[in-house]
Parts: sequence; structure tokens; C-alpha cells
Amino acid sequence: MDPHDLLGLVFEVFTWIGFGSAVVVLLVMLIARAADGSWVETHGVIVDLPDDADGGQGREVRWMTEAAELYSRPVTDAEFDALRDPEEPNVFYARREPSRARFRRTADHTRALRLLFGVTFGIGVVCSIASIVLLFVADTGA
Repeated sequence: MDPHDLLGLVFEVFTWIGFGSAVVVLLVMLIARAADGSWVETHGVIVDLPDDADGGQGREVRWMTEAAELYSRPVTDAEFDALRDPEEPNVFYARREPSRARFRRTADHTRALRLLFGVTFGIGVVCSIASIVLLFVADTGA
């Protein structure tokens, strides 16, 4: 077996691994998005809470649903620092459970699965292109 055949075999295997795992990750991503449900965007207000007994000061975000119900939840320092506009943040609340809210439309696990899909699909594409290029290089070299 010459080096071109061995390299072609390696590219072929990684093409199948890349595309196969991309399909699996895509299915898991679709299931995760369906389980996450739909989220409605609204405007929120960050409110500084009065000092508590421990001397700490907290924040909470308040938002109103389409049904004119008012909800609130605490905001961590990390969430507050990550906000683009802390004066009027966009809040996304769950349609099924309006008391759940976050500051991004998609969940972290969904974004991680999307990145993993891109990587595995990219491996499949790059290896299939490399396999085709190697096919033409091997023909011209013979």
C-alpha cells in the first residue's frame, strides 16, 4: 500500500466519522431545542435591591408577559456584567412557564451543540475535499 492510498483511506474514514457524528449531533440539537420550548422576547428592568442583613446588595430583573403578568428573578453579578444594555435589557421568558427567564434567546447547551455540529460537519467537508484533491494528485503523479 503506497502513501497516497493510505492517506486516501485516512481521509475517507474521517469523512465518514465527521459526517456521521454531525448527523448525530444535529439530531441531539433538534431534540434539545424542542425540549427547551419557545421563548418570548420582552423588555426588562434591572432593579437594585436594598441592602440585606449580611450587608450585601443584590439586583433583580423584572419583566411583564404578554398577559400583563409581572415576574422577577435575581440577577447574578456575572449576568449583569455580560449585559449589553443594563438600563433596558432584553429578557426572554419561557412561553410555557413565564417565571423562567434568561437574557439570551438560546440556551448555553444549544449553542455548544451548534458549535460541535459545525466542527464535526467541517471535519467531514474538509476531509472529503482533501480526498478528492488527493485523487487528482495521485492520478497526475502516476
